[in-house]
Formats: sequence, C-alpha cells, structure tokens
Amino acid sequence: MRDPACSVLAAALLFTTRIDSSELRRRADWGFRLVASGAAAEVRGVRPGSAADRAGLRDGDRVRSVNGFALDAATLARARRLFRGGDRVKLEVERGGAKRTVGLTLPSLPEERIAGCDVRYSSVVTPAGYRVRTVFTRPSGVRGPLPTIVFIPWLSCDAVEGAMPGDGWMQLLHALAAYSGWAVYRVEKPGVGDSEGPDCSVNDLAADLAAFRAALADVRGLNGVDTNRVVLFGGSIGGALAPVLAAEHPVAGLIVAGGFSRTWFEHMLEIERARMTLEGTAPAEIHDAMRGYADFYAMYLNDGLTPAQVLARRPDLAPLWHDAPDGQYGRPAAYYQQVQALNVERAWSALDAPTLVLHGEYDWIMSRAEAEHVERLVNAGGRARATLEVLPRMDHNLEVYATPLDAYRGEGGRFDDALTARVIEWLRALAPTRARQTH
Repeated sequence: MRDPACSVLAAALLFTTRIDSSELRRRADWGFRLVASGAAAEVRGVRPGSAADRAGLRDGDRVRSVNGFALDAATLARARRLFRGGDRVKLEVERGGAKRTVGLTLPSLPEERIAGCDVRYSSVVTPAGYRVRTVFTRPSGVRGPLPTIVFIPWLSCDAVEGAMPGDGWMQLLHALAAYSGWAVYRVEKPGVGDSEGPDCSVNDLAADLAAFRAALADVRGLNGVDTNRVVLFGGSIGGALAPVLAAEHPVAGLIVAGGFSRTWFEHMLEIERARMTLEGTAPAEIHDAMRGYADFYAMYLNDGLTPAQVLARRPDLAPLWHDAPDGQYGRPAAYYQQVQALNVERAWSALDAPTLVLHGEYDWIMSRAEAEHVERLVNAGGRARATLEVLPRMDHNLEVYATPLDAYRGEGGRFDDALTARVIEWLRALAPTRARQTH
C-alpha cells in the first residue's frame, strides 16, 4: 500500500507540475543531494553554478519542506522523483536556527553523451499504460543493422541512465556503448527516472517485467537492430530475470552478472549469513540467528506475509529484522514473494544459447555458488554453452576493492577496464564487429 503521506504529497504536486502529453518529460537536475536528517533533509554537494547555488543554497542547509510538504526519510526520495525539469519549487530552509524560503526553477537533467555514439531517448508503453524511458545507443557513422545488447536492470529504484561517473554498472554500460561496436538498449522500470507510473518503491515484480517485455517487443521493431543477434545482459536480479525473458523472446546469447539461480529463499539465508560474518558476529550467534531467519523468510516469502505480520505472529524474531514493516531494500513484500515464485532453475535448464556468467570474487550479495549453478544448468547434457568468469576482487557493483571488508563497506572501490575488455572479447566471438580500443 502507498505511504499515506506520499499519496498526499503526490496529489498536491500534480497542481504544480506541467504535463506534456507528447513525450516523457526529463527528470529534474536538483544540483545537490538531500540526505535524510531527522524531520528534515540536509543539503550536500551543491554544484557550483547550478540553479541551487545561484538561489543561495549551501552545504549543511536543512530543508524542512518542499512546496509546503514536510520532508523526512520516508518521503525524501519519492518527493524528488515527482519533479521534472522546468518545475518551480519552494524549499523551507533552516540555517543556523534561521528559517527562510528558497525558490528555484529546476532545470532538466542533461541527456547522456557518449563519445563516438549516437544516443536516442524514447519510451515504450506497458500494458498498464505507463510510458517508461528507453535509451538506445549506436556507434556513430555505422550503417545497417547491428547486434544489440538489451540491459535488464537490478532490483533497486536507481535509474539505468544518468550523469557519469557512475558505479561499475554505469561505467560498463557506457564503455560497451563506446567500444564494443554493438548497439546498446536500456529500459527503466515504471516509476524510475523519467518513467511514468506509481513510485518504484510500491511496484511489484510484475510491473517491472511488463516494462521489460514491452522493451523487448520494441527492440524487435527498431531500425538498426539485427534481430538475429540480440543479447540480454542481466544485472543483479536482472541476471535471474534474463533467462525467464529469453524463454519468451529468443535471443542469441546472455550475459549475467550478480544474479541468483536457485530460490530467493535460499539466497536470503545465504546473504544474511554473509552479512553477519562480515560484521564479525560470533559463529555461535550466527548459528542461532540462522534458525530464526529460516522461520522468518519461510513465513514472509512462502506464506505471503509482510515482515510486520510475521513479527506479529513471532515477536521473538523481531531482533533479526532491520528493514521496513511492509517490504525490504526499498521494494514491497509482494515483489519478493513474486521473485520467490519464479522457477529460475527451470528457465536456465531450458536455455540453449551462449552465456557469459560474471561473478565478482568479493561479491557478498550474490555468492559464487549461484554463478556456478548457472554454469552447471546451462552446460548440462554436454552442451558447453556457458562460460563462468570469476573477476578478481570485484564486488556486486562491478568495482574492485583491496579487501572483502572494504567491498562490504564500499570503501575505496574503482572500476577496472579489464572487465570491459573481457565482455567485448566474448561479444566479438559471438558476433564480430569493428570494436574500438578501450581507454
């Protein structure tokens, strides 16, 4: 169910937001970050020369409301996503105990520019009628249909396009667009970035899959796409959705990184153990906690209860739960229950296409066992179609770290261009192109 405060906020903002029915409006470029801080949000990283800078906002200012509606940790991200370029906002700001109103017109976030590429922003419509953003890149000056990568994104409500430098995912996607010689197609989920629809945080897996299916249908009709050489690239949970989608839309191959291959229930038990181990929890305590987590996730994922409903029945499990009462990782309980219902092993077992399986050595979120299971399933019966690449010191977000603990904490990560070179090598073996040299 939608958060009541956010529902009121969304309804009120409709009166301050212009509607353009011809095309998706670009999301706003705020020019600063907002970090939840009690009953307010703290301004950080004001970009010099931005509209926020010219309006007098400074790092450390506390924003208490936007257009008269209070900001807190629950409403912050959703409120930001409701605005589009050209919208006028009034911020109630506190600095040093003094309060004032700051008004500014939010510019549009610039569209991506990738050296050596033509970048086209468009959209597709889901069966529910929501227009979702698509981004299609091709090497500049190259004519005719090209082999094409279609990226199936992650679980989170983070956008698949935007300013660089991003994390390892964004850097790899940009590098593949720039250097592989392939076209690259990305699709947002409903309620993410420029896309229409309810906020991503209340959407279930079915809403996401509807957008991905609409995108795959769109790719089949695009000029410049060699429909016989389409490869799905599944990132994170997209690595489990890719074989499911491939059963519906035949493809020339799959690339997957950081996906799961068994049940979500098994994955969640594995990630809880990995998390506690990296946090230094004593083995005996982990043993006892895992008994509780097994009960918790069975009721949550298999019996269809929300975390709050589980804890109402089993209050003894309350110390184990550190997320929302109605969901987890920013998505609702129904999302994970639908993920649990997927038979990913059946999808992988049925796949008969070349597959590159990428696993980061320091990925504590998805284990090496998940990647090895994909390799076994695809290669069963002597098919030898899957190749597993274990990437030294790389984490779930495709960045390398000095130690596993650094990767867990997200401290000191960097992107390694060797990953780009390895993926391009596999793509060129599948469909030779005139790839450019990576930087």
